[in-house]
Amino acid sequence: MEMMAFLGLIPILLYLGILVFAIYVVITILKLMKQRNEYLKEIRDEIKKNNSVD
Repeated sequence: MEMMAFLGLIPILLYLGILVFAIYVVITILKLMKQRNEYLKEIRDEIKKNNSVD
């Protein structure tokens, strides 16, 4: 009987694991996009600085 209760928890744990993984992926992608935007801002500022000197 205990085995059947445990087997009933497996799908719940599986869905919970998928949800946690999806949240992790979204957070990681957002961090990477933020870092990319910072790099692009630095490049933009450097180009503006070089253009204003000319």
